[in-house]
Amino acid sequence: MSVKIANTLTATGYPQSTTKTNDCASTFVGKGGNIPDGIGSFQDEIVIKDDFRITDVSVTLKNIVHTWVGDLSVRLRHLETNTVVDLFQRPGQPKFSSSGYCNDLKGNYSFSDRSSCNFEETAGTHAIIPSGKYASLQSLSAFSGMSGSGTWQLIIKDSSAGDSGSLGSWSLDFDRE
Repeated sequence: MSVKIANTLTATGYPQSTTKTNDCASTFVGKGGNIPDGIGSFQDEIVIKDDFRITDVSVTLKNIVHTWVGDLSVRLRHLETNTVVDLFQRPGQPKFSSSGYCNDLKGNYSFSDRSSCNFEETAGTHAIIPSGKYASLQSLSAFSGMSGSGTWQLIIKDSSAGDSGSLGSWSLDFDRE
């Protein structure tokens, strides 16, 4: 189901909302939920109906809470092109330990090519990783020049049982032509 909001682009997801921040930027919001503990993965999709050319993208994980960040891998996938970018992947593993860093997520974390703050280094030096803006493990420029239309999937995989977590919501912010 799509919802068209006055003066905005069209997307599906929960909550079904988008905002148009200016003529060249758009935000799309996806839902949250529990992150399965050690099996499967949390997956949510935002379906964008409007066609525009991407010049930059950032991803924000809102109110994500999880004990033991080294358990988690987070990636963004555009289904139609099968383009996948890892935001982070089991920080601290294997360099620190086979289990990664035991520090916790509790906040809002944005990933973009505009930030130079290294998430993995920060994850290794703070008991609770501070909310903030970070560089993704792989460059989000992989999406530059693509059409924004299609299905965008956030995947959070917990690779080790014993620690649990949840995601409040997530968003995609596009600069576009």
